[in-house]
Amino acid sequence: MVKITSSPGTSIYSALASAAFRNGKPDIAWKALTNIVLRKLIPKEYVYLSHLQYCQLEDAKFFNNRIEEMFHFWIKHSIIPYDKIIRTYSNTAIKYGWSTDRITISKKTGNCKHCGYFLSKMTFSEDEFQELAKFVMDRVIIGSDIYNKTNPKELLNFKTFIENNKPFDVVIDGLNLTYMKYKSAPKLLLLINVVEHFKSRGKKVLVLTRKHQRKLSEFKRVERNAFVFLIDNLSADDPYILYATMACGMNTMFVSSDLMRQHKYSLQDADLQQKFKKWQFSHQYFIKFSATGIRIQDPFIYLPIVQKNDNCWHIPCVTEDLRETLKEFYEFSDKWYCLKYNEKKMY
Repeated sequence: MVKITSSPGTSIYSALASAAFRNGKPDIAWKALTNIVLRKLIPKEYVYLSHLQYCQLEDAKFFNNRIEEMFHFWIKHSIIPYDKIIRTYSNTAIKYGWSTDRITISKKTGNCKHCGYFLSKMTFSEDEFQELAKFVMDRVIIGSDIYNKTNPKELLNFKTFIENNKPFDVVIDGLNLTYMKYKSAPKLLLLINVVEHFKSRGKKVLVLTRKHQRKLSEFKRVERNAFVFLIDNLSADDPYILYATMACGMNTMFVSSDLMRQHKYSLQDADLQQKFKKWQFSHQYFIKFSATGIRIQDPFIYLPIVQKNDNCWHIPCVTEDLRETLKEFYEFSDKWYCLKYNEKKMY
C-alpha cells in the first residue's frame, strides 16, 4: 500500500491541467486549476498556452465562450494575471475579431479610453450590507474562537460602548498602526498623525487598542481627538475592528494594514468571501510608506479586479516581478487590458 506523504504541488496540477486542455478534457483541467488556486499557488505559464490552444479548436463562437470561461475563473478567484499572460490572450483574441488595447485606468475616474466604459463601482444595497454583516457577526465574531482570546464581559462592555456612541465615521486599529513604526519616529506618532488627519476632516473617530498603550505619555493626544476603547492585552483585536465598523453601518470605514485573511476564510462560502472582499476594498484605508513619507491609501471606488461591461472585458495585470497575483492583492493596478469583441464579426 502506497502512503501519500504530501499534497501535489503546482507543477503536478499544472501538468494535469495542461494535458487535459490539450486533449479536450476541460472538466479535468478546471478541477486541477481550482486545486492550484485554492492552495494559493500560481499555475505554470504553459497551462494558459494549452488553454488558448483548446479555445481555438473550433469556430469563433467556441473561442469566445471558452476564453470567457478563463476570465470568469479569474473573477471567481480574484486573480490578477501577469502582463505576459494577458498579452498572449489579447494577441490571440485579435485573430477572432476582438479589438484589444493595453491601457491605463485611473482609480479615481475608472474610465477606459479604449471603449468608453467605466469600471464597476463598488456599491452595496442596504439589504446586501445587512446580510453580509449578519454573516460576519455570526461566523467570524460569535462563531469564532473569540472567547478563547478575550472574555465575555469585555465583549459585552464593548458592544454596549458601540451602541451608546455610534455611529463612528472611522474605526482605527491602534495596535496595528503602532507596530508600523516609521523609521526612527516616536512609537505613537503614526497613530497620532492618522487620528488627527481624520479629526481635521470632521470625522468621528474610534481607536481600538490595548490597555498597555495608555501608559505612554503621548497617548493623551490620541484621547483628545478620538473615542478610545481599550481591550485586554491578550485579547484578539481584529473581531472588535470588524464588529465596530459593521455595527456602525455601511458608511463607516476602518484603518488597518491587516488583510483580514483568516476572517474572510471563516465565512466558509465562496460567494460570501467575494462580498466580504468587495466590502473590504471599499471600506478599508491602508497606510503606505515610501521614500518621501507616509500616505493614507483611500478605499477603492471602482472594482480593481477582472470584470465585464457589456461586450468589453477589463483585465488588470501585474508585471512578473510581483508574486502576489494569486494571493491577496490589495492594490489598484495602473496596467489594464481592454478586450472588446465585435459580435457581427464573430458570428
